Amino acid sequence: MNPEPITKIEGTYAEAPASWNTSYITQDGFVCRITLRGETGKDLLDKASVALAYLMEHGFQPEHNNRKDTKECPIHHCEMIKYEKGGHSWFGHRLIDGSWCRGVKK
Repeated sequence: MNPEPITKIEGTYAEAPASWNTSYITQDGFVCRITLRGETGKDLLDKASVALAYLMEHGFQPEHNNRKDTKECPIHHCEMIKYEKGGHSWFGHRLIDGSWCRGVKK
């Protein structure tokens, strides 16, 4: 049997300049996630406000993050992930410019 080779299709996919993710629980107990994208931060915040109002108006509940391997960044108010290497551990998240934040002002 000679399977045909798999051809990889190369292409670039443009990522939206801004995105927002949230998790919520339906009235039936299902955990759902939604991602919104926008061309600007203001555009995205406007969309997020509408989405949150809709979810709350229809009785959806936020999914609370109780994981011990994440915490909220006190500077950017986003999720930081726990990293471990060489016996050391720290929390951090990537910034829009590609650099890293550990939740501490320099």
